[in-house]
Amino acid sequence: MFARKLICALSAALLVSAVPAPDAITDCSTAPAEMDLAAGQTQLVSPTTAPLFVALGVGVQNYTCTATTSKYTSTGAVASLFDISCLDKFAPAFEEIQTIAFDVWKLLPASAPPLSPIIPLIHSNQFHYFITSPSGAGISPKWDFTSTGKFAGDASAFVLGAKVGDIVAPTNPATNIDWLALNNAGNGGTLANHIFRIDTVNGQPPTSCTPGSADISVKYTAKYFLY
Repeated sequence: MFARKLICALSAALLVSAVPAPDAITDCSTAPAEMDLAAGQTQLVSPTTAPLFVALGVGVQNYTCTATTSKYTSTGAVASLFDISCLDKFAPAFEEIQTIAFDVWKLLPASAPPLSPIIPLIHSNQFHYFITSPSGAGISPKWDFTSTGKFAGDASAFVLGAKVGDIVAPTNPATNIDWLALNNAGNGGTLANHIFRIDTVNGQPPTSCTPGSADISVKYTAKYFLY
């Protein structure tokens, strides 16, 4: 039942809206793609050029309980990235795709890979995850396109991000994770110079935890704009 709901809800929104064929990455003009950013803030500033890629991220935010504060601390994230660059930017499907995806993703068992039942339909070999920072201290987010379509075998088709801007989600910030701006942190990746995480759905941990409790993963979706 879950897989059927997923196929009906998400694949209809994507496939009817001219998503590229499997393995295609942005085989269309991204010029109409504009981020809808809140006015009156300076942390996230949209570039003047069109994005290189627009992706739907579907995955989990990971947290550990910090004993000294009894609060959850982020230990990174893992997500599948689905190319939505060719969705009609003015269609409801583009505006609501992160909500459509999350409404189904939250129904799937925790053991299910993100949207795995319809990967043959819309395909995702692009991934977002965290690795040890090049400095050796802490972790860095990575967007990895090295195994996908025209990027397959290109060892430089990735980008490590360094956060340069952060605002709370404009709606339900206690539930939805922050919107972010990141720059390319170097280390050989040439996929993009700037990354934005916006239109987040869910992902926030509980407000407190019991020291010694197990790590948790919280499901989320978001749009990622890469410039």
